[in-house]
Amino acid sequence: MKILKMLCLTLAALASGAAMAQSYPAKPVKIIVPYAAGGTGDILARLIASELTKQTSQSFVVENRTGAGGMIGYGAGAKSVGDGYTLVAMDSSYTMFPGLYGERVDWNIETDLVPVSMYARAAFALAVNPSKNYKGAEDLIRAAKDKPEAVSFGTPGLGTLHHVFTSQLLATTGVQMTHIPFRGASEALNAVLGNNVDWTFVAMPTISGQMGNERLRVIAVTSESRSALLPNVPTLREAGIAMTVANWFGLGTPKGTPPDVVAFLHKNVVDALKSPEVAARMKAMGAEVVGNNPTEFAAVMRSDLRTWTKVIKDAGIKN
Repeated sequence: MKILKMLCLTLAALASGAAMAQSYPAKPVKIIVPYAAGGTGDILARLIASELTKQTSQSFVVENRTGAGGMIGYGAGAKSVGDGYTLVAMDSSYTMFPGLYGERVDWNIETDLVPVSMYARAAFALAVNPSKNYKGAEDLIRAAKDKPEAVSFGTPGLGTLHHVFTSQLLATTGVQMTHIPFRGASEALNAVLGNNVDWTFVAMPTISGQMGNERLRVIAVTSESRSALLPNVPTLREAGIAMTVANWFGLGTPKGTPPDVVAFLHKNVVDALKSPEVAARMKAMGAEVVGNNPTEFAAVMRSDLRTWTKVIKDAGIKN
């Protein structure tokens, strides 16, 4: 009798999930962006939200929920009901939280947000002031080996993507440099423009707005291959530095979301990425279109979680 009852409950749950998937979305869907409006993650999330709205004839609305380096927004999403009506615009920084915040992360990083699809990846540009005698990344590393204290780099702050990525660069090359943290990426970039620090990592979408700026020189990019935005600039690997990094952007949903709804969202994100408008916007920003499936996205997240936890621990980064 118990077995029959359990079977009936299971069938009822499956039927309920299938019915929901068939009617989804029946009301507006919220996409939480854990950062302020105007940043790369926000711009890309709004681009995807606009296409999802067109495809489903239902509103996908971006809500910026900022604070604590993204933890407030991510936490709100992770603790939401898994019904498909609250989604989260994720980026690489999510996999850095355990290393940076430890037990202050009061949800399960690996299970409480289910990956749907990574929709874009954006590398970084290594930018210097032209008055510095750095023609390539190898010159910068050579200078740091000769006089470590004399070479400085700026970041948007302690524990930021830029800081963690730079820590990996230092570990990979075995050099030391002076870290100058600022309050945001624009301040770090302005410090390079003003010749107050030697260099900084600049996100490709940001560098696209600096094209033609004579006060800035890009000497390397962190992508696997050269960027279409900067075809004459070599990669770090071409400069002999065995390192490739990029910030990824994707969509997640709280655990418990019916698999059919996750599949529906994945299909529609992939379809959105086929839009000529979306492709053109991403190309202009220096972002690479991805569109992987939930399993592939989850594998990237697990790998990054291991990588960044180690980099953060080895570098002694505290946040």
